Amino acid sequence: MGAITRIRQISPYFLAVIATLFIVFMVVQDSSCTNMRNARSGASSMNVAEVNGDVITAADFEARVKEVIEGQRKQNPNQEIDDETLRQQVFDEMVNELLRKQEADKLGIVVTPQQIIDVLLVNPPDQFQFGKDTAGRFDPKMQWQLVTNPESQKELLERNGLTVEKWQEMLLQTEDYLRSQMLQQAVASAVGTAVSTPSYSVTKQQFIRDSSAADIEFLALSSNRVRDADVQVTDAAIAAYYEKNKAYYKQRPGRAIKFIAFPPLASGEDSVNAEKKSQRLAETFAKYTTLEQRDSAFSNELVALKGTEVDYTSPSEMDPSVVTVLASLAPREVFGPLNVASGIAYYRLDGKRDGDNPIARASHILIPFGVNKDSAKAEANSVLAKAKKGDDFADLARTYSKDPGSAQQGGDLNYFGKGRMVKEFDSAVFAANAGSIIGPIETQFGYHVIKVAEKMSVEYKYSAVTIKAGISSTTKRAIAAAAEDCMTALEAGESFESVATKYTKKFNAQVQETPVFSSETPVLQSRELTAWAFENESGAVTRREIKYYGTVVAQVSDQREAGIKTLADMRERIKRTLTDRMKLQKLESQAKQLAASAASQGLASARGGDSTIAYSTQIGLKDNGMLTGYGSEYAVTSAAFKLPVNAVSGAIKGENGWFVIRVTKRQDANLNEFAANLPSHLQSVSQRMRNNAYGTWFQKVRETADITDKRFSSSN
Repeated sequence: MGAITRIRQISPYFLAVIATLFIVFMVVQDSSCTNMRNARSGASSMNVAEVNGDVITAADFEARVKEVIEGQRKQNPNQEIDDETLRQQVFDEMVNELLRKQEADKLGIVVTPQQIIDVLLVNPPDQFQFGKDTAGRFDPKMQWQLVTNPESQKELLERNGLTVEKWQEMLLQTEDYLRSQMLQQAVASAVGTAVSTPSYSVTKQQFIRDSSAADIEFLALSSNRVRDADVQVTDAAIAAYYEKNKAYYKQRPGRAIKFIAFPPLASGEDSVNAEKKSQRLAETFAKYTTLEQRDSAFSNELVALKGTEVDYTSPSEMDPSVVTVLASLAPREVFGPLNVASGIAYYRLDGKRDGDNPIARASHILIPFGVNKDSAKAEANSVLAKAKKGDDFADLARTYSKDPGSAQQGGDLNYFGKGRMVKEFDSAVFAANAGSIIGPIETQFGYHVIKVAEKMSVEYKYSAVTIKAGISSTTKRAIAAAAEDCMTALEAGESFESVATKYTKKFNAQVQETPVFSSETPVLQSRELTAWAFENESGAVTRREIKYYGTVVAQVSDQREAGIKTLADMRERIKRTLTDRMKLQKLESQAKQLAASAASQGLASARGGDSTIAYSTQIGLKDNGMLTGYGSEYAVTSAAFKLPVNAVSGAIKGENGWFVIRVTKRQDANLNEFAANLPSHLQSVSQRMRNNAYGTWFQKVRETADITDKRFSSSN
């Protein structure tokens, strides 16, 4: 029966205490109780997956889902749980656990009950380490008492928020967890050991790469100087490239779908009904003349319409339009209607008090540093002068600000609390007076010109009644009928395009075709829809209710089997590759002329005043292919460690352009130090290989495994 049973055998008293709990919990939790599991009926006989012939039962899967949900709720009771995402995470982990066990069996790796006992008694996980002495040190003797005779440690458990029964339940549930973790560690160790014996030459190359560094200046002649239209890639060239390289264009089984999504949106009639409800509410409040009468009427409507009561909240956490309303109200005063994102709202100010933290509302204009910091500051000063002269700040923000998040809102950042912005910005705003315009303020993002609109330290308590333009049953029936008509027409052979055009305007329907996706891709964020697509062939039609999309009518539009991608699939990718190569060819003569000029005049002068030829420097360059601003450029970094210091290279053909470099300084690796400390360098490279080995290996294991997801199968 495993490790927990062994512990029970060690302590008969422990066995007597938890005999009843054993019956209840082991049926569900102990993965070694195969006889009990085989005896289950109903859901337990159904499988949610087959992994290389082994199964994951629905009962085990649902038990794990329940366990994870309960754990999340304990940690954060108010957190909304995304059931679909959570279930997928549990499914993936159970598949991984089974794959690890299968691979462990192949390697002859076994986690024995005694090993689990040793962990529980000598080095338990943090959540089981209650056996500590008065100095807070782990006490194995006390841990032994906790595991084998928990009644004797009842007071200790209660101090840690546990009853004896709950502690026993935790012990019963932990055997599978420990076995899984220990198995993973053992497999990872075995895989790492098998591939972590580096050769002398590999270790030396790694040492040289790590210990060498160069400072360079360089010119870059980007391939973007040549327009795509200036090179011609023929169909014959594309076909020839495809034939030469098609062995690398492997594809897994795939599907694509066309779909019409009917979003669950209120119709025009629904909106009219909401307006009528709002009008009735407005008339109710309007007929009362005193504050007390409106207050009483609002309280009645708050109950009748299931409104919300919000405790004291900072304006920085509220809709700015709501803050503006509440700031204008006296206590118990009612305001409405106000159009907000959730509908038509009516508000009552229930209370107002000074808050603990100051808040501000400000607008800003961001001028990034760009290539010339002084020029950016000069531009910021110019904008500041215009703002102080009286030019409309919002118009200036729309014209000059490079902050995509606020520029089109006139630079408005809404309300924010002290400490929410970067330090320099935050300090400047909260040191300024409301209504002032300040700057330029330098931050990591550039220079800011800031208008401080408001400063306050206040919190509001309020109630709200919101009338939502909800989707009516009539609208729901209309969507259902339209979806049914779509399915009927598609199944009768009508083209998808002609069917779709009938509904796009009337229902705001979304019509799209997906790229080809794999069986592991949750198309439209729905694993169920993916499973359906792979169970059917081109032309098949379905109707589904899908979260975030509404009612979806989908048709399999493309069906791919494992093999080589077609020329049609690869055409645009190959054309892009050949286009980039031809653009580089067009620049070759210019690049060679540039290199010759650089050799005689120096790099900065070689440009001849052409600012479109980039000149830059990089300090501490490594021979790892990474060139700041250009990404992967191995030809450049390799040349930097072959050139003599101060020598100018010839034209270097890179991935994204041509380059000319000069090495201004270089620190070469100390090979004497390498030879003197060879064992430690071998060990260091071995550890790197070990760290990377397991993840790479297991990814390949999963890719090549025969995994059948049966959760959404019509035959299950």
